[in-house]
Amino acid sequence: MSPDRNSPVEGVKEWRVATLSLILLAAMFTVLIGSHIVANSLLSIPWLLPEAEGALIGIPLALVVYLLIPRLIRIPREALFITVPSRSILRWTGVAVALVGAVTVGSVVGLSGILEVHVSDGRFLSRVLLSAVLLGLLAAITEELVFRGYLLSFIGHSWGWPAAIVLTSILFGLLHNGKVAGTGASELYVLVATSAGLLYALITYYTESVWNAVVLHAIWNTMFHTQVISIGPAETQPERAIVSYEYAEAGFLFGGNWATATISPFVLLILVVASATVLLGYRQNSI
Repeated sequence: MSPDRNSPVEGVKEWRVATLSLILLAAMFTVLIGSHIVANSLLSIPWLLPEAEGALIGIPLALVVYLLIPRLIRIPREALFITVPSRSILRWTGVAVALVGAVTVGSVVGLSGILEVHVSDGRFLSRVLLSAVLLGLLAAITEELVFRGYLLSFIGHSWGWPAAIVLTSILFGLLHNGKVAGTGASELYVLVATSAGLLYALITYYTESVWNAVVLHAIWNTMFHTQVISIGPAETQPERAIVSYEYAEAGFLFGGNWATATISPFVLLILVVASATVLLGYRQNSI
C-alpha cells in the first residue's frame, strides 16, 4: 500500500514547500520550548512535575496548529498522512510495549546491577506517570506531525519515497544532537535517534497514518526519557524513578563508559531490527 501518486501535494510549488517546511520546523521548536517557558511563568500544578506543565499548553497548541495548516494550504490531511486514527493504533501500541520490554529485559539480563521499584508512594507514582505521559505525547505529537506528517510527504512527492524516508530520518537524528551535547554520547544518540526516525517513517509510510508512529514514539519517550524507567550507572540516575536499574560497569554493547544502556549500540540494534522487520513484512504482504 502506498500513498496516491496524484496527491495534491505534487501541485505545490517547490519554493512554497521549502518555505512551509522551515516554518513547520520553527513552529515545532516554538511549541516545544515556548510552552515550557510560558508554563513556568503562569502555572504551578502540584500534581505535575514542573517540566511537564508545559505539555498542558503545548499538546493542544500543536494539535490546533498542525491540523489547521492543511486547510490553510488547501491540501487534504490524508495526502499528508494525517488521517483519522484507526484501530491499528492498538497493534502499534503492542509493538511499542514489546520494544520497551526488549530494551529493559535485555539490559537487566546483560548487565549486572541492582533493580529497584518504587510504587509504595501513590502520590509520587501518579505524579511521575501523568507527567511522563504528557511529556511523551508532547514530543511525539509535535515531532511526528512535522517530520512524518508533513516533511515525509513533501519530500516523497518531490524526490521519491525512499529518499524521503532516509532524509527525514537523518534530519530527525541530527536535530537530537543537542540533547546530549557534552556527554560524549552525542554521536551515538544521533544514530539511535536516526534509527528511531527510520522506524517511525516506515510505519507512517506503510500504514499511511502518522498516528501509528505517534503512539510508538509517545510510549518510547514516556518510558525511557522520564522518571518511569531509568537504566544507567549510578552517576546518571535521576533522584528517583519508578523503576531504576543501576549498574557499575557496561561493555561496548550497552554503551561502555560513554552512554547509558538506553542510548547504546544495543538499542540501536533493536531499532534497526524493528525497522527491517517492518520493511520486509510490508513488502512481503504487498507481493
